[in-house]
Amino acid sequence: MIRWLSTAVIVSLFVIVSFPVEIVYSSSIERIDLKVGTFNVAAGNGLDGEYNIERLADTISDLDVDIIGLQEVDVHWGYRSNFDHMMEELASRLDMEYFFAPIYDLEPVNEGDPNRQFGVGVLSKYPIIEAENRNITRLSTQVPNPTPTAEPGFLQAKINVEGAEVMFYVTHLDYRADPTIREMQVADMQEIMSEGNYNILVGDMNARSKATELSPLFTDFVDVWNENDTDGNTFPADNPDRRIDYILASKRMEVKAAEVQNDVESSDHLPVIAEIEVVSGNHSTSFEGLEWLIDYYERQAAFHDQRIHSALTGQINVLKHYHKTNNVDKLLRHLERLDNTIQHLGEEGIIEEEAVVEINEDINYLYSIVD
Repeated sequence: MIRWLSTAVIVSLFVIVSFPVEIVYSSSIERIDLKVGTFNVAAGNGLDGEYNIERLADTISDLDVDIIGLQEVDVHWGYRSNFDHMMEELASRLDMEYFFAPIYDLEPVNEGDPNRQFGVGVLSKYPIIEAENRNITRLSTQVPNPTPTAEPGFLQAKINVEGAEVMFYVTHLDYRADPTIREMQVADMQEIMSEGNYNILVGDMNARSKATELSPLFTDFVDVWNENDTDGNTFPADNPDRRIDYILASKRMEVKAAEVQNDVESSDHLPVIAEIEVVSGNHSTSFEGLEWLIDYYERQAAFHDQRIHSALTGQINVLKHYHKTNNVDKLLRHLERLDNTIQHLGEEGIIEEEAVVEINEDINYLYSIVD
């Protein structure tokens, strides 16, 4: 009965709560311009059919990225790449940290040699705090009569970008014309990535942007190429006629620019790069980002009353209106009310503590940058 009485006044709380609020803001909270990329490196084999790790390293160096995801990486795989550890070689030449996530991990040709591996990797100028090779559905190319099974090769890396802990994912989806496996892979990736909410996903999706199997990803992410009027085609490199390589950024971040690097001869794909703004402390850069965070916690069942989400969404729409019309006084006043309301609903146990903390931190940061 007490809980029912508490939730019955939720809507009125948004109107009448006017307790004093302390907006906490530290000048150490900074916005960081992060340059990221994705590149299917074709095992280091260029348009001339020759393996050349130095040429590949030069291509990546010219991109001048902070973090880049790579697909079709060989590690002691075979003669096509001189049995090199490609990730180790590239990281050494570029002075970057790396993590490799094999899709295939096979016995060596000669007993005593390292295993033959093929998969995806990440290179980073920023510290890789932790990394893991996650499983998604795959249809193996290495066994006869394969069936869909959960296999490794979905790279997850937590990277410290000047105080912003970015979850960076690298993927390479199934190449077959039938989209069924890709549909399963997208669902698997979404489940994994739902563990966090400050994510960047890059990779070779082997599907065009209008493909229905990719559409669920655009619910949670911004396709960085939406910022451009050109087609963004990446394959084949010598005459690109399709876009299958993507950078997707959390809606809590701000995409500032994106481009395809043309005139690349070190692979049969062209690399994609993007400038993405993140905030130290993992804050949203906009009210749209705050709205997405509220949607995220609704999906995480952090709201213990079904009316919470719609009420919060209504308040976000009010904030976006005042922001658009540059009504600073009302914008700040409504931010204060929203901050207090979240706190009180948290104290009553109607919103989970983790959600309360993160939503209020977003509110306080956005309050501090309103001008």
